[in-house]
Amino acid sequence: MYRTISAAVCLLAASVLAAGCPPPPPVLFDTTGAYAGTWQGNTNEPEGEQQEVPACPLTITLEQDITKPFPQDRSVKGTVEINYECIELPEWIEELPNNTIQVSGILGDEGGLALFSGGCTTALCLVVTLAGAGEDLDADGFMDSYSGDWSFIILLAGVQPFGVAGTFEVNAVDAR
Repeated sequence: MYRTISAAVCLLAASVLAAGCPPPPPVLFDTTGAYAGTWQGNTNEPEGEQQEVPACPLTITLEQDITKPFPQDRSVKGTVEINYECIELPEWIEELPNNTIQVSGILGDEGGLALFSGGCTTALCLVVTLAGAGEDLDADGFMDSYSGDWSFIILLAGVQPFGVAGTFEVNAVDAR
């Protein structure tokens, strides 16, 4: 009986090894395009005070090459343009112009999309994260909307970090 079980286990193992790994699922949709919408949230100020930030304009432009082999076909890059006009900035921060930040990330098999960026100049660093779900509402193979959680942190030399955390929602603005 032991030999029968051992033989069965060996045959099962051999068939799994011969078959190899199953192919990855196809990319759910292409994120390439331009998106516009809003972000909102609460500030995290060094003095411990919070400011509620109403809907501010947000523009995202993304690129993805779904013809590349797995896992490169899941790689997404692009830009996020942040508009700061809805925030009452602390006195120690000069007025900030709109800022376009390079982002990169990964599209998950179920439509989850995480984008991240971190960049610094001589005395200023910005860290941006967007994590949410994309949707192909009209089944044309392209992402039509993207929404989820959002945060960005401003780091200035010699000053406590300042940031905003909240949510965002954008929709495609280009016809594909």
